[in-house]
Amino acid sequence: MAQYGLRISEVIQPETIDLDLRGIKDKDELIHYLIGLLFRAGKVRSEEEFLQAVHEREAMGPTYMEHSIAIPHGKSDAVLQAGVAFGRSFEGIWYETEHGGGLAKLIFLLAIPDQMSPDEYVAVLARLARLLVHEEFREELYASATYEDVIDAVAQGESLLEDS
Repeated sequence: MAQYGLRISEVIQPETIDLDLRGIKDKDELIHYLIGLLFRAGKVRSEEEFLQAVHEREAMGPTYMEHSIAIPHGKSDAVLQAGVAFGRSFEGIWYETEHGGGLAKLIFLLAIPDQMSPDEYVAVLARLARLLVHEEFREELYASATYEDVIDAVAQGESLLEDS
């Protein structure tokens, strides 16, 4: 397990998951909302500071991927412990990028503490991106009705990555 470092399934919590995002009009509202989930879960000590870190990362390049996926993230000393907020929107939320953007339906916001090494940070992002390229994994996330369904899908996907 040490080879794989931080596991998404170990840091995502029920209070940081929203399987029915509604009323959110755009990327800024979406990121604010997901940061609020992390703040209320005790993962982030300052919503404003962490938001600044996420905006700084967004300025470096898009975090929107194909298949209606977005993985905004930030590394900050405002992060008390690594956390993941997950939101799902069947209608999609407009996710603006410098090259246009698209409708985001599966959104993972990663909160990374400053103390985490750059290599481990990149490994976490790469692992999540590798999971999300698998259609079966995305389908499980769309079909999830509960927090437990999401965790089961993530844990199963992570174990498949480790086996390959």
